[in-house]
Amino acid sequence: MSQTSRTGFSSSLRLAGADARRRQPRGRHRREQILDAAIELFATKGYRGTGVAELAERVGMTPTGLLYYFGTKERLLHEVVAERDRADELDAASFVTLESLRDLGQHNVETAVLTRLYTVLGAESLDADDPLHDFFVERYETARGFARSILAADQERGALRSDIDLDQIALEIVAVLMGLEVQWLADPDRIDLAAAVSAYIDRLTAELSA
Repeated sequence: MSQTSRTGFSSSLRLAGADARRRQPRGRHRREQILDAAIELFATKGYRGTGVAELAERVGMTPTGLLYYFGTKERLLHEVVAERDRADELDAASFVTLESLRDLGQHNVETAVLTRLYTVLGAESLDADDPLHDFFVERYETARGFARSILAADQERGALRSDIDLDQIALEIVAVLMGLEVQWLADPDRIDLAAAVSAYIDRLTAELSA
């Protein structure tokens, strides 16, 4: 489910040893190149399956040169997640009612690489000692809270029934949307994510309407 999630990861990691006055513009461009390549490779092969050497080759650098900008592969991973969150932050305001969630499927199709990125990284983060485990635990909690706030707002304005278990429905919304994303990513030729999400939200809205 694509929505805003806040973490403690820094979005302003310093360039180790860089001259900020002379290298800042060039360094910023290089960092963006590396982040773009990392997003594509992590989305395709996962964090574990992507080596620093492969990533460096993708952007025409040496592994040492690449790590100059981020220090370690894990710090690069945190920056990739922060970059993904910044892209999502602009979109969350579009989804303010239960009915508006029907557009999430199309949104995720249009941002397919980023949708796949979080799906792959989330699957790699099930164990407590994984680098992004706490991030995804918090992200799923935030997603449930986001869905619940939408349901509560609809309920307050009289669009939804008063007897709804908001926590349970929010949990189910996140589960269904994530499940549809996984099926679509695995079989995009046969799964129409936009249509599937729209149909689910339409049915749910009808079931919950006051």
